[in-house]
Amino acid sequence: MPTLPKIDAVGLKIFFLLIPGIIAFGIVKSIGPRRPRSDFESGLQIFVYGVSCYLITGFIEGLYLWQNSTTVEGSFWGTIGKSSLVLAALNPQSGLGADQIAYATGIGVILGIFVAVLQAYSLPHRILRLLGLSKRTNEVDIWELTHNSPDIDKWVIVRHHDNGKVYQGWVQGYSDGGDERELLLTEVTVYAKSMDTHELVEVDKIPVLYLGLDRKNTVLELAPIKKRNFND
Repeated sequence: MPTLPKIDAVGLKIFFLLIPGIIAFGIVKSIGPRRPRSDFESGLQIFVYGVSCYLITGFIEGLYLWQNSTTVEGSFWGTIGKSSLVLAALNPQSGLGADQIAYATGIGVILGIFVAVLQAYSLPHRILRLLGLSKRTNEVDIWELTHNSPDIDKWVIVRHHDNGKVYQGWVQGYSDGGDERELLLTEVTVYAKSMDTHELVEVDKIPVLYLGLDRKNTVLELAPIKKRNFND
């Protein structure tokens, strides 16, 4: 019967190091923008998140020791820096307590939410564009850039070339992170070409409508918010 490989102390520490990273990465992937990631990129992010969580845990622990211990020697930043690096670097000479793992896991939840919010609102890219250092955005493609833009109205006209119909309505939801293009519209008015005049005539009104779109045969028409006339 095969025996399971033994896990040494360093291997066990690495395992515990990955737990907060996995939690943070899962939160970012769940509530942040959905973008394709390679296995290498996912693994690297988990590792960086894990190290960051233990680095923050060490900082808090060092701050606590400095304020409450009378036996701590050295400067303020020296004490905090040593405590942070000992945890983040998995120093084999130091132990890893259950409380440190629990704190790092909790920080992983907070870090995951924080990173997801930064990505959702594209804050780093906004700052870089404000400084003139970049013109990039955080969106995966133009589809998400269009629907996430605060300057574009959510009222949309969809021209479907396959069936010749035109849909007008409010965008309540859209697909992200993939090749599929889907829209959820409300207060939808449907137009189709008249067989007699070949002009668009209203054929239906639908409270809620799901549209699965072919990017090659569909056109979306949107308007800037500042030019939108609600009296039309």
